[in-house]
Amino acid sequence: MHRRAVKVLVCLTWLIICSASVWGQANFYEGKTVTVLIGAKSGSLEIAAQIVSHHLGKYLPGKPAVILQHMPGAAHLLATNNVFNVAKPDGLTILAVNRANYLEQMVGRPEVKLDFRKLNWVGSFNRAPMMIACRKDSPHTCIEAMRKAKNPPRFGEGGTGSISYVFSNLVAEVLDFKVKHVTGYGSAREIDLGLERGEADCRATSDITLVRPPWPTWVQQGYIAFVIQQGPTKSRVLPETVPTIHELAPAGAKPTLNLMEIMVAYTDFDRPFATSPGVPRDKLQLLRDGFEKMLTDASFQQEAKKLVDWDGASYFSGADLQKKIEKTVTQPPDVIRRIKDILKESDS
Repeated sequence: MHRRAVKVLVCLTWLIICSASVWGQANFYEGKTVTVLIGAKSGSLEIAAQIVSHHLGKYLPGKPAVILQHMPGAAHLLATNNVFNVAKPDGLTILAVNRANYLEQMVGRPEVKLDFRKLNWVGSFNRAPMMIACRKDSPHTCIEAMRKAKNPPRFGEGGTGSISYVFSNLVAEVLDFKVKHVTGYGSAREIDLGLERGEADCRATSDITLVRPPWPTWVQQGYIAFVIQQGPTKSRVLPETVPTIHELAPAGAKPTLNLMEIMVAYTDFDRPFATSPGVPRDKLQLLRDGFEKMLTDASFQQEAKKLVDWDGASYFSGADLQKKIEKTVTQPPDVIRRIKDILKESDS
């Protein structure tokens, strides 16, 4: 009888402990505030961070308040370094990550005080693959025409450090044509005006550019030709007939094609969010689960579609994004050297 009583007592004790743990999980965020940190005061990522701050709290246990905090500086790295090195690993700080900053780590920029692979990734929504579009009245309406043209296509660029500059150079290397860069434009709209004025023939940009003026009008009027898209998965907004680089690339170009996929890997995770290293696994899972549930919210989808043209389908779970970042950033020395050379050339 005594032994049975001991067993019952042990079982009751474990039941109480487990119940307390479950209750704590279910109410962890109650009465607390989650901060979404963003390293800029404007731009599409800042808009995405606003949208997440509007809706995420509904899908975290205890329905905490969620606020947006701006920490601009060093091209988003001030905020990113803060989350990695300063923020408490308690699951109460989420970072809206600049999607391309991992390249700064790969080339060893001194401003980077973190390892992107050791951030705890919460999730991402939206894809924004790259493309090349040219004026239809130019002699550059397809890759073969670019190869044969007497003068190389002129690409409008903000500067030599832009991803559009790097992307167009890599595409030209893979598909064997020459480019001429027209740099110095202060904004995307200025590059559009440069095309309209005839200062440039082509643009390398993300496919979601199509949703903002003047691109819908250009498409309707047949003003531009879509020459190539990133791939290997085709864009949801470009015509199905637009070939991917993977479809046209010769077998010998595979090393450069692989390099391009590393350097523009972030087009798969256009709006990523992460939290600090050391956040307990159970708290990280609450954030990841809440993030995915948020993506199914009708009001979130409506706001995301309107403001950042989210298609409601393309996203990375936190676990999958963690693997993607690990695979992308972990590269052999020869690849790192090649990336350094490309970015050095673009900065010179």
